[in-house]
Amino acid sequence: MAMGRWAAKLLHSELSETNNTAMRTKIIFLLAIFATTVYAQDPDTTFVVNYGYEVIDTVTISKSSEAFRQLQEAEKVVQGITDDKEKHRAIVDYVVTHPDSDGSVYLMRHLSGVINFRKCLSALSEQAKSGIMKRLYDFIEAGIAEQDKYLEKTAEAINIGNEAMDFQTYDINDNPLSLSSLRGKYVMLDFWGSWCGACIRSFPHLKEFYEQHRDHLEILGISCHDTAEKWKAAVKRHELPWLHVINNEDKNDIAALYGIQAFPTYVLIAPDGKILQWMSDDPDTFDLYFDDNIITKE
Repeated sequence: MAMGRWAAKLLHSELSETNNTAMRTKIIFLLAIFATTVYAQDPDTTFVVNYGYEVIDTVTISKSSEAFRQLQEAEKVVQGITDDKEKHRAIVDYVVTHPDSDGSVYLMRHLSGVINFRKCLSALSEQAKSGIMKRLYDFIEAGIAEQDKYLEKTAEAINIGNEAMDFQTYDINDNPLSLSSLRGKYVMLDFWGSWCGACIRSFPHLKEFYEQHRDHLEILGISCHDTAEKWKAAVKRHELPWLHVINNEDKNDIAALYGIQAFPTYVLIAPDGKILQWMSDDPDTFDLYFDDNIITKE
């Protein structure tokens, strides 16, 4: 690119010094070529930085800059990936291995899941945090902090590493069921409701997750703020193959026991009954956590 500019400057100098019509015509023709092949590759370009439907920032950079190269490279990471789990894993892997890149922050526009965000945010260097995508970084970090504050009650009730609080109730077939009776397997508590759109949208992926890990994982769905009729109808309609109970807010409030503030919320419990992790988010990020922290260690 620098050689192209040098050649164009030389041609402009020659043009100003010659009076030969034929030579001037040739120089003007060559300059026209440079105008379309060199300068057209190096204008400033503007990136509109969106997160969902919200415009976070507009960033103008040169197409010949390292930042532009980083943004272009990062966007290629998710091109053609339609599966959310695969996309999120690709993003997390890229951010972790490119902690200094502006492209890593830019790529996080496509990410979801508190666990994924925390992993990426902790991996980024100060260079990336304060770079051209600083406003996007600040926006994401503030969003995670706000969610943490909202879920303080849950965080106080669910202490990772402690033994999960036991409860006794009846399942969807009126059989007695206690959490402690599931010892020996990983257990994921799924606090949901038939009225909860995010919960319903999670079921297709949750079913895939269950089928993949059901040899060493049990899911216990805990329906909240529901009537028995709506709860049972939703389980049947969505063909949910795991264990199910309904929360009784008057006599046996499991949601209150675990400080549940948002739906869906998932709590992962180890075979020995200790809490491994919890999140209030889409289950595909829990899927990645399970793969990275459980399956790889077995």
